[in-house]
Amino acid sequence: MHWMRRRQRILLGVAVFAISFAYVWWIAGDVFSLGVDEGIYLEGGRRVAAGQAVYRDFFVLTGPLTFWMEGSLARWGGTDIPLLRLPLLVDVAFLAWAVYWLAAQFAGDLFSSGLALVFLAFESRVHQLVVKHRWDSAALATAAVLAAVAADRRGSRRLWLLSGSLGAAAAWATPSVGWVAVPLLLWAARRNLASALAWLAGGAAVTAAAAGYLAGTHALGPMIEAMRWTAANYTQANALPYGGLSSVSSAARAASSGLWQQAARLAASAFESLSAVLPVAALAGWAWRLSRRREAAETRAIVPLLAVTLALVVSAWPRWSSMQLLFVAAVPFTLCGILLHRSMDARRRPAIYAVFLLLAAISGFQKTAAAFDYSGFSTRAGFLRGTPEDVEFLEPFERRIQPGDSLFVFPYLPALYPLLDAHNPTRYLYLQPGMMTAGDERQAIAEVEAGRPRWVVMAEVPRETILAAWPRSDPSRIPMEAMHLYLRTHYREVEQVNGKWGSMQILERQ
Repeated sequence: MHWMRRRQRILLGVAVFAISFAYVWWIAGDVFSLGVDEGIYLEGGRRVAAGQAVYRDFFVLTGPLTFWMEGSLARWGGTDIPLLRLPLLVDVAFLAWAVYWLAAQFAGDLFSSGLALVFLAFESRVHQLVVKHRWDSAALATAAVLAAVAADRRGSRRLWLLSGSLGAAAAWATPSVGWVAVPLLLWAARRNLASALAWLAGGAAVTAAAAGYLAGTHALGPMIEAMRWTAANYTQANALPYGGLSSVSSAARAASSGLWQQAARLAASAFESLSAVLPVAALAGWAWRLSRRREAAETRAIVPLLAVTLALVVSAWPRWSSMQLLFVAAVPFTLCGILLHRSMDARRRPAIYAVFLLLAAISGFQKTAAAFDYSGFSTRAGFLRGTPEDVEFLEPFERRIQPGDSLFVFPYLPALYPLLDAHNPTRYLYLQPGMMTAGDERQAIAEVEAGRPRWVVMAEVPRETILAAWPRSDPSRIPMEAMHLYLRTHYREVEQVNGKWGSMQILERQ
């Protein structure tokens, strides 16, 4: 009987992962996007594949792991965006599976699989389903937590070693996720000293390997300097209050009057805020339950997960927006699901769960149906799907800028480098007004002058737009007037491009 249940659990887990992978691929795997964050990692991976070193040869303010992963894929299959999104697909599918596996340690398999599918619908925000270091660190940190759960239950030092290795890897993708090491190490130490030493050994091995590789490519010193730069500049410009709505859906933005429009705006804001509500609900709800029901087994199993939840929330600082908290939602989402399951009368569960599944199904169906409207088209970075507006937007860039041409994109949209197969002669994949220093601006101008790129793509980003996204940016650094003056002096406009991805000018060197 035990073997049959284990077999069923494995099959359900495989089904959850497969459904999640296929679903995310369909709605986002090969869909055209000019998202700023994805462009950083696609272009960074392309540079790594060409032999450049992270930090040493181009500007980076996060960990190197995502660049290394993208670079490895680019070496193998070239700059093919659907291939380069493979880690994203695995990350999201794994997170859904992780919700299933973790929930199954406390509840039935069918409930756990249903909870995982609801999580998939909640987590799958189409505009966020792009290559990003946060997805990699979220999957690795969650895997470290799952390994710790299994290690604690089985008393396995090997699993503690694995947990330490995964936790360190997560920090090499997003350094702030290193905060998760604190509760995981204390968790191992509570078990016994040998477990704590095994966890530390796993983390030390991964850290030594990564640091050794950086040292071997003469990039360790530049990485330390990059981390100092990040501490001095990123924190201030990117700070947001906990649960802040850094962005809302286009439908909500368009809503301005009328009952239905107001309801849509309220629903969109509430849905986006949910990722900030989950950790608070998990911590408060379980604290209340454990204070009333003093069950040693439940306390031993849940308290470490609550500590992990708190560390995950801290790791999202300083950009504590609801969208950023989405990446650390798997553990608190599961804890809230388990709490709801245990607190609810068994007779009411089917009706309540049916409502959640229905809402998840509606969300999934809408995203799945929307993808049927996309049509395929060839780009220099692979065969993608998109709208006619996407094709129309990309056409003038492809017409003007030939493969291998030198190009400088200012200030954003680094995805144009791989999409056009163009060469950026500077170390800057992007420049963020209000965050980059005057020294960065001077260096970028010097590198543009030295590299003399034939083409420049320049977008005029209003100060209000920058301050809306990064409200604590330094106004004196906006709009990087020295760079604007240099480009206007040495380049001439040859075409204006307008479309769904913004308005920008194609400039050619005089």
